[in-house]
Amino acid sequence: MTKQKNKINSLFKFESDKKFTWKKMGSFVKIMNEAARDNMFLFLSMVFITIFDALLAALLPIASSEMIKLLIPNNSDSMTQGLQTGIFLGMTMYWYSWIYVVLVIMSIMLVAEYLTNVTIGLFSVKIEVMQRNKILISLVNQDVEFFFDHVSGNIMTRLVADTQGLSLGIQQFVTNIIYCITGLVASVTILFLYGQFLISGIAVGYILFVIIIATIIFVFFRRKLIIAFDIKRDVDTDMTDRIGNISLIKANGLEEYEIQRLEKMNEKYNRSSDVVVSLSALLNLWITITTSFLSTLIIIVAALRAISGDQTLLKDLTLALPLLSQMVVAIVMLVPTLRAAARASNSADRIGQLTEPIPEIDPNLEKGKIIDSIEEIQFVNLQFAYPKKKEKIILPTMNFTFKKGRSYAFVGETGSGKSTIARLLLRFYDPIQGEIIVNKKDKMTELNLPNYLSHVGYVEQEPQIFFGDFYENIRYAKFDATNEEIYEACKKAKLHDFILTLPEGYETILGQRGFLLSGGQKQRLVIARVFLKNPDLIILDEATSALDNIVEKEIQAQLNELVLGKTSVTIAHRLSTIKNVDEIIVLGANGTGIVQTGTFEELIKTEGHFKKLYEAGLMK
Repeated sequence: MTKQKNKINSLFKFESDKKFTWKKMGSFVKIMNEAARDNMFLFLSMVFITIFDALLAALLPIASSEMIKLLIPNNSDSMTQGLQTGIFLGMTMYWYSWIYVVLVIMSIMLVAEYLTNVTIGLFSVKIEVMQRNKILISLVNQDVEFFFDHVSGNIMTRLVADTQGLSLGIQQFVTNIIYCITGLVASVTILFLYGQFLISGIAVGYILFVIIIATIIFVFFRRKLIIAFDIKRDVDTDMTDRIGNISLIKANGLEEYEIQRLEKMNEKYNRSSDVVVSLSALLNLWITITTSFLSTLIIIVAALRAISGDQTLLKDLTLALPLLSQMVVAIVMLVPTLRAAARASNSADRIGQLTEPIPEIDPNLEKGKIIDSIEEIQFVNLQFAYPKKKEKIILPTMNFTFKKGRSYAFVGETGSGKSTIARLLLRFYDPIQGEIIVNKKDKMTELNLPNYLSHVGYVEQEPQIFFGDFYENIRYAKFDATNEEIYEACKKAKLHDFILTLPEGYETILGQRGFLLSGGQKQRLVIARVFLKNPDLIILDEATSALDNIVEKEIQAQLNELVLGKTSVTIAHRLSTIKNVDEIIVLGANGTGIVQTGTFEELIKTEGHFKKLYEAGLMK
């Protein structure tokens, strides 16, 4: 039981990501580098404007300090107060001159702040879109095996929530960290340039102490934060899965059970969030209290020096205190900055788990050979086992040829490898040994896969239907098809008359997975799609097994018309679907491969595996 639970969790969560690793930070940096390289002007503009904004903020204390110096008379004559002048950068300055300087600096800061927010906003959105595109490209190109190993709800959570989390994390982290570092360095530098070595030394030492303690608290906070993220993601994934199976819940009257189960999952998330909130409050408390005390500490030191007869430090406070306030702002900003870094790095790592896996199937989009048609397909010394279970041979060494215009049917018990034949012909997988040869000369692995599949039609047990109208769904087989061609295909599939009875006709939205259609109507839509495609090879994988006998008989008539004159491969267990094919291939159980071949009449008269299946009622 524990082993099975661990297996489910591994599929559900990909892998544990609660600890800090340089791999996660590397994923974050990699994404940042790619985005900066692709949007260099925007990135550099954001960096320079943020630095400029922070430098302007550090200059404000200089202006206020110089103004105060001019307002304080140099002697006891109060008549000179406010009339003194000073020289700054070669210019004669009155106290009110500095007011103009402050107003100019603040005006420029407003523009810089606006441009900073705009540039980082645009940059983060571009990263979000770029990563979503990368995930979609990666998912579309992944092997089918990948989707057997990962929960679809988890994939969708990463596609939506993690790309948003990465975008928000970068938006909060990048400009904040640049602003914090620039502000701290600029403030300390100004103090040194003005000869305030003691104040700057105390400030630097105190700030380092505050940051070290804050980092220790943040290590615990970050771990609990990621645990909360994981639990929330699992809840989101589970909700997506349950909504996708709402019919099952309704059919069993389990609404109350699902509500209680979901409440328990959310309660777990609530408890984990409580810990996060507590640690976050502790971290904020530490930063707020300690940074607030920094100015007080400097004043105490200055007062003690003044008592001992040294008034210099006390006079320097007009510049030091505003600069210390700038440092305090920078340190306070570190808390959301570190939190954003944690979110962004973990989102980047989870995104990488979707974009980094390299599919084993190479579609040969650029260098693959183009073929005009499929005349013949040969299995040459072919052996197959699924990638994750290579020790279990599904199809032992076999040789077989599919000739143009002939119909074939594969039969056998569950697990004998019937559907594997279809998956090999569709190149969902490659054999572990041997080759699949197309048209007597071309290895399937060397063909341009989209071109090859353009000559193949596929009708499976569960019809694949998109959220959209009839036009969109049927035209998916041939994007340049005219409406007239679609009408003709639907007429052949006996679907046209039904569509015309709908108020919106061919523009009727079918709902998720064709929710508005019956099983037979869904299958007719797929058949219409194949009629429109007009392929050389047609694969019918349990195409009617989910239908009742009456509908199955009707659909079978359309399938018989569909495969007329084509090479067809049928995977089925119903007698009606295989009785009239040119050749039946019987597969034995437990990976024994082909045990019999022949027509129905030949096999039914011969003692062997097929006759046993027939007499056992498995082929009726």
